[in-house]
Amino acid sequence: MRPLGITQGVAYAALRGPEELARRAGRHDVLRLGSNESPFGPSPKALVAMHDAAVLAHRYADPSALDLRSRIAARREAVEGTIARARGELLAKAQALASRTPAHPLALLQAIGAALPDDAVVVDETISSAEGIRWLMRSNDAKSFFGLRGGGIGWGLPAAMGVKLALPHRPVVALIGDGSAMYTIQGLWTAAHQRIPVVFVILNNGSYRILKQRLAAMRGGAPNQYVGMDLVDPAIDFVALAHALGIRAERTATAAGAAELVTKALASGAPTLIDVEIERG
Repeated sequence: MRPLGITQGVAYAALRGPEELARRAGRHDVLRLGSNESPFGPSPKALVAMHDAAVLAHRYADPSALDLRSRIAARREAVEGTIARARGELLAKAQALASRTPAHPLALLQAIGAALPDDAVVVDETISSAEGIRWLMRSNDAKSFFGLRGGGIGWGLPAAMGVKLALPHRPVVALIGDGSAMYTIQGLWTAAHQRIPVVFVILNNGSYRILKQRLAAMRGGAPNQYVGMDLVDPAIDFVALAHALGIRAERTATAAGAAELVTKALASGAPTLIDVEIERG
């Protein structure tokens, strides 16, 4: 049997599985299904799979296949509409929060995303401040966004330098939580020593907020006290720390200010740290 070459199964779940697709398409070839992801969420993979299935239906254009094609087209239109509405609502929410000081994480991501050049590469280790990041940062190609898989933290700062070395002609911006940055902050010295021009944006909420969130979830509510999860008394001075490791650095507490500093840092062509105070939690 000849494989049809379809690598995503997400669109076919709506048709009650691959057997239903094969029956409607009038084929008995092997379907290579690579995902059981729901077709109803705003997933780019779902749209790709629907396109592939539409091509299949066109190739074998019997009446049942044409019916499949029309159903897939309708589903694709519905998913695209869902994506557009969700993105619009998120953008409106971010803009409504833009004037807050300290900066709200959502407004900060929106402002930075709007300021980045089209060829920018984002390395994401925002962790607990990541709401909306995949909607607010452009991902124009497969190398434009690198994010974390799994529960470990601390990889973002050195990973951003690796990305810059691999893609030397593209601007690289690393978005890193303050707690995550402290795992590998010594990497700033490497950026200075090797002159690796990454822009490191520290989303500074003065705590390991992801640990607080996980502890609260495990206990079914927030405890009376979090032990060892606040980066205060003394607060970490990331600007002074960056200077000590040979990196230029600046500080802001607004989304607009952060966007301006990112633009300035990218134009400088030098490794730079930007410490952004965000809302605590």
